[in-house]
Amino acid sequence: MARIDLISPHAPVNAATRLKAAMEGVTPDSPQCVLGSGTEHDMTLWVHRPNFRNDMKTRLIATMEPHAGGTRIRGRLGGPRSVFVFFGCWFGFVSLFLVIGLTMLAASFAEGLGLHALMFVVVPIFMLAVGGFILWVGSSHARSDRAAILAFLHQTLATRPFNPRDL
Repeated sequence: MARIDLISPHAPVNAATRLKAAMEGVTPDSPQCVLGSGTEHDMTLWVHRPNFRNDMKTRLIATMEPHAGGTRIRGRLGGPRSVFVFFGCWFGFVSLFLVIGLTMLAASFAEGLGLHALMFVVVPIFMLAVGGFILWVGSSHARSDRAAILAFLHQTLATRPFNPRDL
């Protein structure tokens, strides 16, 4: 997740019009491109991939406000926060079961019972591995999507990074 702060020489209404024109004609079967929605006050952009669904896709959620005859675009570029909250809870909860399973396994070996508690260690390890795999697959396009969204903004709105001297 990265904060962005950009400047465009286009006024907010003109910027919104240019964004809308750049996204015209995109259908579900269109080739990979940047797509989104918004008004002259805010925008949401993401990379559209045909026949590929990913609820963890990288998105730009930003506000647009007038600034020195142009537009200042400020927002957040990254995956949805709900994904990070969900996986934080997932890994925390499953890790708790893993600690309990390891404690049970150590106690069973101390009592000479053998591997009966091994199931309580193997299942949480498998669940952690599955969660890690889902995160890896879901975020596999994140770096290229960030670059594509920023390149689209630069190409469409002639954006550049905001400099405090721009005031």
